[in-house]
Amino acid sequence: PDRLRTPQRKTENGFEVAAWDDAIHDVADRLQKIIDEHGPSSVAIYLGNPSAFNALGSMATGMSAAALGTERLFNAGTQDCANKFAISEILYGSAEIHPMADLDHADYVLMIGTNPRVSKMSFLSTADPVATLRSVRDRGAKTVFVNPLEIADLKDVGETLQIKPDTDAYLLAAILCEIERDPSLGFSASALAQVQNADRLLEFIRAYPSERVEAVVGLSAETIRGVAQDFAKAERAAIHVSTGLNMGRQGALAYYLVQMLSLLTGNLDVVGGNILPARAILPMSLPEEASAYRQTSLGDYRPPRGTEPGALLADMILDEASPIKAMLVVAGNPLLSIAGGDRLEGALASLELLVSVDFYRNATAEHADWVLPGADWFEREDLNFFVQGVQRSPYVQWTDAVVEPQGERRPDWLIISQILKAMGKPSLLDIPGGDVMAALWGGRLAETGNSIEALRSAEGGVVVLPEATHGGFLEKIGGPDGFDCCPDGMLPALERAEPILLELVEELSVEAAGQGSGPLKLITRRTNHMLNSGFQNLKELKTAKGSRTNPLYINPRDALVRGLRDGQWVVVSNEYGTIRAELELDEKLREGVVAMSHGFGNAGTSGMPTAQQHPGVNVNILSPVGPGSFDPISSMSQLTGITVAVEAA
Repeated sequence: PDRLRTPQRKTENGFEVAAWDDAIHDVADRLQKIIDEHGPSSVAIYLGNPSAFNALGSMATGMSAAALGTERLFNAGTQDCANKFAISEILYGSAEIHPMADLDHADYVLMIGTNPRVSKMSFLSTADPVATLRSVRDRGAKTVFVNPLEIADLKDVGETLQIKPDTDAYLLAAILCEIERDPSLGFSASALAQVQNADRLLEFIRAYPSERVEAVVGLSAETIRGVAQDFAKAERAAIHVSTGLNMGRQGALAYYLVQMLSLLTGNLDVVGGNILPARAILPMSLPEEASAYRQTSLGDYRPPRGTEPGALLADMILDEASPIKAMLVVAGNPLLSIAGGDRLEGALASLELLVSVDFYRNATAEHADWVLPGADWFEREDLNFFVQGVQRSPYVQWTDAVVEPQGERRPDWLIISQILKAMGKPSLLDIPGGDVMAALWGGRLAETGNSIEALRSAEGGVVVLPEATHGGFLEKIGGPDGFDCCPDGMLPALERAEPILLELVEELSVEAAGQGSGPLKLITRRTNHMLNSGFQNLKELKTAKGSRTNPLYINPRDALVRGLRDGQWVVVSNEYGTIRAELELDEKLREGVVAMSHGFGNAGTSGMPTAQQHPGVNVNILSPVGPGSFDPISSMSQLTGITVAVEAA
């Protein structure tokens, strides 16, 4: 009942219902005035996670940046997966290429930073992932989870190696190092014969043998060697990694080493390893300049897919030389999903124009001048474009709207296009015949012999794709000179590794000199009662058995050392901020690690009354923010492995 049904305008007395014509023309007029006065770079666009599952809305929003002339495009990727986009661009020439673990044929599966029971499997699309992993077990294959949190619900599938947070890159480097230096293992000769610049990679991994990194990683050298031996000796080995790996300081380096582990053991592009499934939409490459390093007053960084670092949003809004003055937020909630806390909230409130297109008036939209009601997935047509290339059972599907949009809701692409049209700029409304889906996706589908017309006439709108052939990927990517396994674009990530390791070693020495109650490492954690900040307003999820807001989970032994007890309120703090949270003991957490769920912090979100009654706290207040706080080659924020102090409130 709290879903948006009509446009809302912010007034001195709060939000009031307004007409679409007034909304479109007011937004268009104000945008044009801001551009005329401050230039196109004064306008920014933010796309939230649901845009990845909206074939027309995501395309329209991206195209609107070009129409407005701005390069200031932000999205949720720099909070959860931009490291993958960056590495795929650097290695494979497209952010849309992600070799996927072949769970149906692998003999050994290594899974890092993922909890399939709760979060399904990002970048590996399969129905019922728990059943899928049990089928892996039933085939006699071995699965190993790497996570600070024991994946207790899947003990029957595989053991969990409880790593220290933010150290995945060193674990992977050590695994590679152990494989190379063990005479009984070694790298695939055929793989080495296909690559260039292997010397760079080998020099790097040799600096991180298991005995050097074991204390930092929190796994014994013997355990690391065991993983290396199991992976290298398996006839077919696959690796899958998710946000637990992505969100550390070196998510890009870690994902690069994932690719190298698969490649150098001869498991890339082969059945049972990491494969490239059939796809109906071929990967697209953006011009190199879109992701070229940018030298700015806020530091140098590489924007994957042309997107800016979320950790710099507040700084860019408040920048004296070239400030952001207007922002369009589509299906997003940056106030709760990006670090920055009160400073970010103040920055958003200072904008001359803030427009939110969403289902609810969320925490970000509380500061918006206009809140516009977007149609949901039942109220618009769609195409499953985002999962192409990462499906266990590949298919392409077009879906029509199931119901007419309720109230005055409109599809995202239409709202954006109407604003652009009112500004006299090109938009999707200019397409002859008005078939926007066919115009945007027809050409790319045609490259694989598919079409919107064929999908619309197929039963259920589904076309099951023919089985892909494997082999030849590296030759196709590398050309006659061979595949560059360590291109220049990787060098900044390699160079950062040693200083960060020394910093972690220093933390260990300080910890050893203390009394056992020093700083803890904070990780992010999902539960079955939330999904980012999007479903916070659903009463069924707030009143379900076992539901909580977002307590601070802590190992009982860590609580005991600090004199803390279950249910107690505590203060969690670091150099970036301070929050209060209720304590919940969880023996599945590794000692020295605490965890909280993100997406909460709705005390001021009057547009979501249920969420406001169960507000929780914005854990991202504790995340690093500002220049130098993020991974420079992927623009990824650090949202896990964050040092915090915990004490009684």
